[in-house]
Amino acid sequence: MRMRDEGKGKRKASKSFARRIIKVWVFGMLVPLLVVEVLILLQFYRINHNDVDEEINNSLNKVSSDMKDLMNSMNSISWLLEADGTVGKNLHLYFDEEDTIKKGDLLIYLREQIANYEIANPSIGNLTYIVVPKDGKAPVKINQTSLANGELPGDEYFLCQWQKMNFYGPHESKSKVASYPCLSLLRTYKVEQEYGDIYIYLESGYKYLQKLMPGSVMGMDTVFLIESAEGRTMYCSDENLVPLFSDLQSCKKELSENSRRYKTYERTEEGGWKIHLWVPVKEYYRQIYGMALNLSVVTLLAVFACILASVLQWRSIYTPFTKFEKRLQLIASDNDVETKVEQMNIQEFDDNFALLDKMKSNILLLLNRVQEEEKKRSELEIRVMLGKINPHFLYNTLDTLKWYAAGKKDKEMVHFITALNKLLLYNMSKTRETTLKSELEAVSAYIVLQQLKYDIRFHMDTGKHPEILEADMPRFVLQPIVENAILHSGLNQGDIWIEVELLANGKIAVLVKNDGTPINPEKIKEVLVQKNDISSNGIGLQYVARMLENRFGDGFGLRAERTEDGVNVVEIQIPFEAAKIGAGPDRSERGHQ
Repeated sequence: MRMRDEGKGKRKASKSFARRIIKVWVFGMLVPLLVVEVLILLQFYRINHNDVDEEINNSLNKVSSDMKDLMNSMNSISWLLEADGTVGKNLHLYFDEEDTIKKGDLLIYLREQIANYEIANPSIGNLTYIVVPKDGKAPVKINQTSLANGELPGDEYFLCQWQKMNFYGPHESKSKVASYPCLSLLRTYKVEQEYGDIYIYLESGYKYLQKLMPGSVMGMDTVFLIESAEGRTMYCSDENLVPLFSDLQSCKKELSENSRRYKTYERTEEGGWKIHLWVPVKEYYRQIYGMALNLSVVTLLAVFACILASVLQWRSIYTPFTKFEKRLQLIASDNDVETKVEQMNIQEFDDNFALLDKMKSNILLLLNRVQEEEKKRSELEIRVMLGKINPHFLYNTLDTLKWYAAGKKDKEMVHFITALNKLLLYNMSKTRETTLKSELEAVSAYIVLQQLKYDIRFHMDTGKHPEILEADMPRFVLQPIVENAILHSGLNQGDIWIEVELLANGKIAVLVKNDGTPINPEKIKEVLVQKNDISSNGIGLQYVARMLENRFGDGFGLRAERTEDGVNVVEIQIPFEAAKIGAGPDRSERGHQ
């Protein structure tokens, strides 16, 4: 169950190539782009905020500068109308002159000079000398040609006092021919009071003040106000919002309570009067957001371009990769290794495809090799089967001869044929391994056959531990050693001993002894390291060593020596695995399968 859960975890952890591309695009491109856009929008918001404030302040500063220039111009003209040596000198003469003709000439001179001032200064108009008699009569203007009606501005229009001059307005012009808002100045003329109070009155030019007042700023519906030094509203571009002559601070508080919010800007001018510029909060932020919206549109276009580039990248990479995956699935389902993989025109993938083609070639080569080896193995099995048919036929024929010899009561022939059948049956077994007991029985049968030709005395001692005879033993390893002891003894007669014993180190020792021609142990060692079998019958000590090594690895031993009493000894040592003894029903049967 744990392995199954781990397998599910591994499958769950694996992610498709498409998801990886999407993650790379989202976290590597889209998210950073959106983060950068948010940061840029925040920065751009601050910049827009400053730009809008700067534009409003610039507009307010311009109005302030223009109004100051206008008031300076009015002050300069009024000084010319008062100062000695200018028009003001002739005015003094006008009051002192008693001759009517000369007095008329002085008035003409005053009119011409005042006209010159008005022409030279279009921002100024309605220059007038007004006398307020001591007897309380109505004010009278001296220069009757002036378009002003000769009235003094009311106290409710008082704006401020600056450099001993009173400024009024904005108010409607005192002109007799036109009605327009203006700014006016009233300056006291320095002359003896015996004539009464003499004032110099002048206004801003025709609709000149309207040009100075801003209609809107950056397309926002702004409200322009002028506040007198006494705190009263002298002008408001929206009189429905703030009535004239009202207390401006009270109006601001009332508007704030009525949820009509404005962002206010103001400038205090010389003389204590103020100019105000109010911007509705909604329009103020709409202007800021509108400027940021332009950047957002540009950014969205950039995001769309990135998405378009990603789609094209998807089509150029993932779509061919999907075709490649389907082609691999087709190869896996149809076992079609020779199917050609379509190229993607992408260097990295095409390099992998080249490796895949090389791998397919190697697979095809390996398949052909496996098929050839399988064909050879089948042919070998057929030859082995044919080789086993003849020995089996020979076994049946010998068995028939054995019964025939028994019928003739030829005991020696019966003994010979029985031994031959046992050896033949042992060699025909299909298994490569047997027990030590079966191997010793086969060797005994072999010696019986050899005793017909040689005068051999055979002795076998299996020791005091019969259980070791059930130990595993490779098939056909003792017979080559016994054969060498008979064929290479140099005599036609002699003794051969086979002794089996259990050593103290837990291994089984099998000793084959004979008293023939002395053996050379060094030559036997040289023979054992030979790769090719050089024995006369094709089965020699190299075969014995390979069989023991194949079964026991490094756990076996094979040595040869000549003892002092003239006996040749070849010793085999094999491991004894006592725990495996009795594991099967009858281990000795493996020697006769």
